[in-house]
Amino acid sequence: MKWEKLLDVKYFRDKDIENQLEELKKDSSKIIFSSAFRRLQNKTQIYPLESNDFVRTRLTHSIEVSTIAQIIGSKVEKKLIEMEELPKGKKGMIESILKAASLVHDIGNPPFGHYGEFIIHDFYTKYFEEKFENNVDFYGHLWSMEERYDFEKFEGNAQAFRLLKKLQYLRDENGLNLSFQTLATIIKYPRSSTEGCKTNEDPSYKKFGYFSSEKESFKKIFDSLEIKNKDGKTARYPLVYLLEAADDIAYTIADIEDGCKKGVLGLGIIKEKLFKYCDITSEKEKEILKSLEVIEVDLDYPKPFEIAIQVTRKKLQNFMMDSVIDTFIEYYDEIMEGNYKGELLKNSKASWVEYAFRELLEILISEKEVIKLEVAGDAIIRVLLKEFTDAVASPNRDIIGTKEQKLFRLISSNYRFLMKKYPDTENKLYNELHLVSDFVCGMTDTYALDLYQAITAIKY
Repeated sequence: MKWEKLLDVKYFRDKDIENQLEELKKDSSKIIFSSAFRRLQNKTQIYPLESNDFVRTRLTHSIEVSTIAQIIGSKVEKKLIEMEELPKGKKGMIESILKAASLVHDIGNPPFGHYGEFIIHDFYTKYFEEKFENNVDFYGHLWSMEERYDFEKFEGNAQAFRLLKKLQYLRDENGLNLSFQTLATIIKYPRSSTEGCKTNEDPSYKKFGYFSSEKESFKKIFDSLEIKNKDGKTARYPLVYLLEAADDIAYTIADIEDGCKKGVLGLGIIKEKLFKYCDITSEKEKEILKSLEVIEVDLDYPKPFEIAIQVTRKKLQNFMMDSVIDTFIEYYDEIMEGNYKGELLKNSKASWVEYAFRELLEILISEKEVIKLEVAGDAIIRVLLKEFTDAVASPNRDIIGTKEQKLFRLISSNYRFLMKKYPDTENKLYNELHLVSDFVCGMTDTYALDLYQAITAIKY
């Protein structure tokens, strides 16, 4: 792969390009002013339906990831220019792509986080078992395994690509018309639903990155930018590794900080886990962790522990960013050949921070408050999926006054218009089920709760 091709700015909706860097910068503006981005302010990070303003939402997390990614991108550009790998005229392009892609890397996630994805998997697996006979639906259409797996293995990553490519309607089926570069950077798993979701040494197969409905769009991007290894097989866009690392850095430290604010994590357990994995022979690492021991704050301040955590978070972030940049350069040739099968943070000198975080995360997600809210989310999403899938596939949906017609009308008029004007496929039920999953995934946590309460007459 060559930067000359990878950074040659292209779009689905043709446009005249005078300055490629300025065009890439516009992607962030398109995203920030979109309704899908605004909805992230009411989607959970770890704590669903959280009223504490300090605790992070998907919106604040995405902004933090974008900030970290920009810093990493700028430093990587500088190194690549020094190595004479990146032309000086391309300066600023990597940073701009990472800024935009970071803002939308979580935009396809359903309500209630990753647990929401599991509920969708389970619901549609049972739905197909009940409704289908020999892979034929009640309309008489034979489904491919890829079409089924799009729902049975539903992925927020694939939904993000679909949302940006099509669902955020402006004038046609090309959605926000983001650059191929930004879209390629959010496709962490460049695999279909039948190719991905496999456990092997290559993390790009861990999940999948596009639905069969977006297969041609995916192919056009990757063919145009020539994102492939020397054997001609599809590879990850090189900036995916930097975005992935920025995401890992952001949530690793931020979730610890949120856990402290909620009173779930204390100084003792954080010190125990960090000291367990750090390299005690490294002066730099010892200096970072010393900030947990020596709290330089006014003695009258009521919560000095929170200040210590913020200071440590900043030092750890800087250490992790520098380590990731060094690792990117170390594996640069493999990445550009499309053969790197690792993760930058895990292969870096800062990997121990992530190991410590995993143990702290177990404490966070095991908290009773989180478990109760996930159980509530389970009931909410299952009811919404059942009610709306039954309604959209019912002949009564067009009969005024029926329950099915009323439910159908509750679905976003934007999504209903797109299904009618730009159907994904000739498979009628596939289009209808996508309509429901698009609608449900676009909901915020509180909107999903409110709609559930209205439908079940708990609140009206």
